[in-house]
Amino acid sequence: MIGLIINPVSGNGRGSKVWTKLETLLQGSPYPYHAYFTTGPGDATLLAKKMYNTGHYRAIVAVGGDGTVNEAASGIWEALTALGESQRLEALCAFGCIPAGSGNDFARGHGIPAHTEQALAVILSALESEQTPKAMDLLRMGQRIAVNSISCGFDGQVALTTNNAIYKKWFNLLGIGKLAYILSVVRVLLTYQPRNLVLRVDDQEYMLANVWLVAAGNIPYYGGGMKICPSAVPDDGLASLCVVSGINRWQLLRFFPLVFSGSHEGHRAVQIFSGRRVEIIPSHPLAVQADGEPVNTERLLIEVLPGVLPVIKPTSSATPRKWATDDKIDTERASGE
Repeated sequence: MIGLIINPVSGNGRGSKVWTKLETLLQGSPYPYHAYFTTGPGDATLLAKKMYNTGHYRAIVAVGGDGTVNEAASGIWEALTALGESQRLEALCAFGCIPAGSGNDFARGHGIPAHTEQALAVILSALESEQTPKAMDLLRMGQRIAVNSISCGFDGQVALTTNNAIYKKWFNLLGIGKLAYILSVVRVLLTYQPRNLVLRVDDQEYMLANVWLVAAGNIPYYGGGMKICPSAVPDDGLASLCVVSGINRWQLLRFFPLVFSGSHEGHRAVQIFSGRRVEIIPSHPLAVQADGEPVNTERLLIEVLPGVLPVIKPTSSATPRKWATDDKIDTERASGE
């Protein structure tokens, strides 16, 4: 059984359009499914937790953007934490994603196709093979988990500004959602003041001055395609850290485009670390984001939860099934997403 959690308003309505295609595709597949729709924040977490606890699902699939993915993964993690090791193995099911948001960094970081038909084919191929996907790590800060990244400072403030911005909705409607983040970067850049802080990575401590941001990545991407932590690997038991410091705001503005390609790693303002436990002690409070959502927290402590979430992703043998290549689906592909 496949359980789908659909956020119909993700990507300003793209979630609903993706589900219309998925429903047609699934009706032609050999796998039974249940579809559930979110109506507000937190719904995907509750649905995923309930679905996992039934033990009836071989895969729980989030249909939406990174926010929906985060919530669904959070629900599975909450269910897992309540089980003993033997019960976890008995109730094991995999997590899948059909991207339908504006950023889709989780899908990008795991090589999941952007096209609905191809993303579903990856999931069905994994179920057909009956192989358990490799479990990826999660990042935890207090009671919150992240599948992509947790960061603080300048980009945390940018996330807060973007989420509260009227232009985010309009840009998404026009299909240029990434520009909302870029516009927020420019807005925050005009007023943001870098901080001094103490960074503790496992058993090492660093005193850092004029820090703009600290980003802990589980995958390379955040912010809708920015390759902030190019070396991040989601199943190595480590968080990859990118620290930007020691430059003024205009230098930061010139530096910013490098993040999209990951070539900022060699810049003099960038330091790269990795570790299992990261603590940040700032001279003044910092804005924090987890998977693009602002987080209220007093203690900036990030811990890696190794090998927690089995994720369905493409393999060399993951090819679209025969049922997914008929004339009806070819017509849908031609019409675009």
